Amino acid sequence: MKLSKQQLNLFHDFGFLIFRQLLSAEEMARYSREFNAGLDSWIEGGQHDGKSRHYASLMEEKSPFIAGLAHDSRFADVAEQLMGKDVLAIAVDGNYHVSDTLWHPDTRSLDYMAVKFCIYPDPLDGDSGALRVIPGSHRDPFHSQISREPETAYNIAQADVPAFTFESQPGDVLVFNVALWHAAFGGDSHRRQGVVVYYEDPDTPEATAAIQEQMRGNHKAFAQAGRPMYGPYWRSIDDARHQRWIRRLGELDALEPH
Repeated sequence: MKLSKQQLNLFHDFGFLIFRQLLSAEEMARYSREFNAGLDSWIEGGQHDGKSRHYASLMEEKSPFIAGLAHDSRFADVAEQLMGKDVLAIAVDGNYHVSDTLWHPDTRSLDYMAVKFCIYPDPLDGDSGALRVIPGSHRDPFHSQISREPETAYNIAQADVPAFTFESQPGDVLVFNVALWHAAFGGDSHRRQGVVVYYEDPDTPEATAAIQEQMRGNHKAFAQAGRPMYGPYWRSIDDARHQRWIRRLGELDALEPH
């Protein structure tokens, strides 16, 4: 999928893009089935209790279609265009969210670039947990000026922070720079969100160090869940670009936990 100059400008300036109905109804039906099977397999007893957020990998054999989105041209090619260079597929995962998600970016460093594609199997609006983003907040100085405590900093509630709300139907996809500040409010106790994440293939010492640090944290989170981040199925996917990602993560000393 070839992005227009206008789409690239929009992403670079505001930090996100929306693709309406990127996935067909048939694809979303399979996505939904695999999502549930994949996430439930990580839960003791096989059923989410709705009391706390549940996160799990969708890079395993229970979710081959979802795992395959990482090297689908609608995702991988777009990620390369947005970053203007080779990328590394880092994660394909899912969440059962519970209640509000407060304002935050998904990285602690601006020394590397990464993008996250968000897929929602259920319709969402501003009152039911749709993702909200603060346009332009992926770049300094704006990025560093935003407070995690708007009640104190701005005398407004978390849900009243000025933002764009991604109201969506199944099949719609939003991609954003992981440094973009985002949140969600009003969602129920079983809100489903899937993501596909890419990091830049680093070519500077600063980017390499930042990605290695981030990956150590990623591996630690999986270790706490009792499973490796990259299992046998993910490592064996027969796709040339996918195998390059595996080799490159090994070269960066980021494929295995430390």
